[in-house]
Formats: sequence, structure tokens, C-alpha cells
Amino acid sequence: MQKRRKLTAATLLVFALTSAGPAQADPTPAPSATADTYKSLHEQYKLDRDEYQLALKDRDSRMRVINTVFKNSVDKANADARAAMLNAITPEQKTSTWSARRNAIALAITLRDAAILALGPMPTPPAKPEKLSIEKADQKMDQKGKNKR
Repeated sequence: MQKRRKLTAATLLVFALTSAGPAQADPTPAPSATADTYKSLHEQYKLDRDEYQLALKDRDSRMRVINTVFKNSVDKANADARAAMLNAITPEQKTSTWSARRNAIALAITLRDAAILALGPMPTPPAKPEKLSIEKADQKMDQKGKNKR
């Protein structure tokens, strides 16, 4: 019986010493590959966003030029019609003056629409990269730790 107790005590002692060893952890965990992937995607998104904003500014400046040319054409047609009306005596002359004005404005509208079509479609904004589920969980944990106002 004594032998059995000594054997059991020795077994328990060996088991306790081997299983209760100090826990070892890396002092600084290495960043995961997913975090690096997200960072690179986010950097690419920033570059695409800057490119998108430049494309919008370029399109906006071209639209301003198109609209300025259109406005000048309409103003010129109106001024020419007013000047011609001062010299028009007969109803036929007045009708032809206003008809020429309407035709000049219609031509300006057609040219403006063609120039806008030549610009092409609006640039499409870049898609913002999705955060990974691990990072979302980390953010939720950070938010839980903050005091509510």
C-alpha cells in the first residue's frame, strides 16, 4: 500500500510540474498578413481617390469652358437679333430676325450637347476597401471600453 501511495504521489508531482510550467508568449506579436493586406489596399484606395478627384476637377473645368462658350453664343445671338430688330421695318423682316435667333440658339444647344457627350461618362469613384472581421471586432472592443457621454 505504501508503495502505491508513493507511486501515485510521484506521478502527481511529475504531472503537476510538467503541466504547470510558465506560459510563454511572444513579447511583441507579429502583425498578421491580413493587416498588411488591408494597409496596402487602403493605400491603393487613397491613390485611386486622389486620381478620381483630379478627374472630377478636370471634367468640371471642361464643363465650365463648354458652358461659357454656350452662354457667349446665346448672348451673341440675342444681341444680333436686337440689333437687326432696330433696322427691321416689315413683319417679314422681324419674323426672319427672330427665326435666325431661334436657329442660332438651337445650334448652340446642339454643339453644347455634343461637347458634353465628347467628355464621356462621369468618372466612377473608387470602392473603399472593407475592413476585415478581426479588425471590426477590435474596433467594437475599443468602443465598449470608452465611456459613454
